Amino acid sequence: MPLEKWYFAYGSNLLVAQMQARTGRIRQAVRSRLTGYCFAFNNRDENGEIYANIVPDLTSEVWGVVYLCDTEALLKMDEFEGVADGCYRRIPVTVENDSGEQIEATAYITGESFVGEPGKPSREYLVKIVSGARQHGLPERYIEMIEKLAG
Repeated sequence: MPLEKWYFAYGSNLLVAQMQARTGRIRQAVRSRLTGYCFAFNNRDENGEIYANIVPDLTSEVWGVVYLCDTEALLKMDEFEGVADGCYRRIPVTVENDSGEQIEATAYITGESFVGEPGKPSREYLVKIVSGARQHGLPERYIEMIEKLAG
């Protein structure tokens, strides 16, 4: 694994305070979008709670932010995202920043056994996503779409 890697956040890790609590000081954060995927609330944990996911969809895009992370930060993220339990797994993605520059990054996608029917996330979880999206200046129409998906 390289010493530094970009991590694409699209869910509650958009919230700066949460990301800092998980990985420490944020060195760089860049607004970006991932084409070929759509945002979904279809990750169901063992308690039935609903979380965000990205699903392949050639006609859609997911807005988020890439954070520059070192190896230690990504290992901490693996713990928070439940990689060992299969809740999420890392995938390589290519995102585009506002200047049109492509950035190779890693993103977390729901593990197969945790994918369920789309559902309604908790209010607290949705507030984290929306607040984080606004912190990074994600498009308002995109934020409204997330709120609509949440019911």
